[in-house]
Amino acid sequence: MKLKPLAFAVISLSPGLVLASSLQPIIVNADLRAAEQQDLAASVSVISETELQDRGATHFDDVLLQTPNVNYSGQSSRARHIQIRGMGERDEYTGAPNASVGFAVDNIDFSGIGMVGNLFDVKQVEVLRGPQSTRYGASAIAGLVNIQTNDPTPYNESLIEATLGSDNLSELGIATSGAFSSNDKSPQYRLSLFKHDSDGFRDNKTLNRSDTDGRDELTARAKLRWWAGESTQFDLTLMHANLNNGYDHWSRDNSFTTRSDQPGKDTQKTNAASLKIGYEGNPNYTLTSTTSFADSDMVYSYDDDWTEVPSAFYDNNKKRQTAAQELRWVSNKPIFQNSTDWLTGIYTSQLKEDNRTQYYGETTTSDFKMTKLSVFGQLDHHLTNKKTLITGLRIERVTSDFSNSLGDDFSPSETLWGGSIHYQHQYSERHIAFAGISRGYKAGGFNTSLNGPDFARFGKETLYNYEIGLRSNYGDIKTTTNLFFMDRKTPQFDGYTEGPNGEPWVFFTENLDSAKHYGLETEIDWHVNSQWNFFAQLGLLKTEIKGTPINQEQKVPGRGAAHAPNYQYLIGGQYRSDNGWFSRLEVQGMDAFYFDNVHNEKSSAYTLVNARLGYEAADWEVYLWGKNLTDESYATRGYLFDHFDGDGEQRYLGLGDPRQIGLTARVRF
Repeated sequence: MKLKPLAFAVISLSPGLVLASSLQPIIVNADLRAAEQQDLAASVSVISETELQDRGATHFDDVLLQTPNVNYSGQSSRARHIQIRGMGERDEYTGAPNASVGFAVDNIDFSGIGMVGNLFDVKQVEVLRGPQSTRYGASAIAGLVNIQTNDPTPYNESLIEATLGSDNLSELGIATSGAFSSNDKSPQYRLSLFKHDSDGFRDNKTLNRSDTDGRDELTARAKLRWWAGESTQFDLTLMHANLNNGYDHWSRDNSFTTRSDQPGKDTQKTNAASLKIGYEGNPNYTLTSTTSFADSDMVYSYDDDWTEVPSAFYDNNKKRQTAAQELRWVSNKPIFQNSTDWLTGIYTSQLKEDNRTQYYGETTTSDFKMTKLSVFGQLDHHLTNKKTLITGLRIERVTSDFSNSLGDDFSPSETLWGGSIHYQHQYSERHIAFAGISRGYKAGGFNTSLNGPDFARFGKETLYNYEIGLRSNYGDIKTTTNLFFMDRKTPQFDGYTEGPNGEPWVFFTENLDSAKHYGLETEIDWHVNSQWNFFAQLGLLKTEIKGTPINQEQKVPGRGAAHAPNYQYLIGGQYRSDNGWFSRLEVQGMDAFYFDNVHNEKSSAYTLVNARLGYEAADWEVYLWGKNLTDESYATRGYLFDHFDGDGEQRYLGLGDPRQIGLTARVRF
């Protein structure tokens, strides 16, 4: 059998060869230099295609809670709002997005609208923790989640994947790749299509339906690679996503039984494209041009009182367009007596978002535009063969325009800068350590429909991140440990209050005095032999916040930040026999965390158990799997408020998925 690269290694090779492929160096593409993970001076988790398939992950919200110090807000049908190290939004109601965690798929920015994070035919998921201002700019003060899908191949390969499971789950994925001819420079293509359907685990007693919180998702991608001469390579990516999900997630008794008479929706239709051009015609540098565009139409709606009684209905229609252009020059020949590698670049982007919201019988509209223009650079100065000093700088001009039908009109502009200084020391072939300081930034903004002098504007935030890390590679055992301390200046915290005219649920952002986030991330991967693999990941986090909030109901000063659990872990092992049998058991857990900044309600700590049992042949494989096998009840979002129906303030929980059992099969041809 002819061996092929890792693109489909998990399904096309024998188990032993799969293991060997998984030990190859992993390239982190979110880094400015596309560096090997082992050499990156940053806290980063990379989940390869092999690992994603071993876990049974089909959407990136399947892996977020298994990643050290990463959480997300579960108040939508898919993960949209992500928190890294206790920083990040939990909702976005104002129509003026300002994300703390960046999210990108194939160089296309989807920060704050991560529903398109489908993981079928994906090469790897990269999670970079801490400020990524030099790499990515203002959308990544807390970190960055980057998804890279599989590239076209010069040989023909195809894959069909099918899944059936409880909750009326059905999934079908098809991928094919190859070249148009046998010529070495023949254009290459890759096509993939993935369909997901499920009911959503809720039973609506009012409507006698089990699918009011269900998912109906279609994702299609096309990639084309071609060359112009020997020095120029073109990579075109086209994406279409149509997510037509229901939203009937909340229950008065915090159960999976709902009673809404008018269930909501959580939909997203996206058409997107990116074009990457690499030019290597100059011996001194490589020039890369990346152009991207995305157009998304979204609906987010819900029954306001969650009961069969006719009441208010929240309905938000959102249209977002993003366009970006980057030019990056990366050195091929070092300068300063062959001691220093360099890179420099220019980046510009524009985000436009139009909103139309109906609530309590009133309709409001808003228009928002944010333009960014930045220059960045990095120098890697090799003090010796083992010692490297890495410095980076990014300067960014951010201009925003906002207006709405309530009379709000804002046009702020500001210049921000971020940078980093890291020292990296390779003690031996096995050990590499780094220590450094990075400066992140986040633009200020404005609070809509709150025009009082205290609420109207909030200022920028600055973050200083101090980090030290050690990566070790013993061949069979790989370990990574990072210690971090994040010092936030005038940090931005969100809350909600009653509006000036008695309107409910008016959201705002304000600056407090300071916040400190510190902790640890560690990962261990032990390949005992060609059959046994054990792994463990741990995130520890502590947060401290100081300041006097405008709204005295805001509870966050003096306690931890919202959605910032003190610990997270993943531990487990898997067995892949020489005769094709596969088994995997994993246990993941999370500490309790505060739901919000305006009250002290918390989740409960929880532990989930997942398992897979399968058989793998040369060209096909089948797995029986179970998620949350102990049927643990756990919350991913929570509120404390009064429905004004005589019950007073109550605690309401958005529950994570209960136990699910399924069967997945793959065939390669």
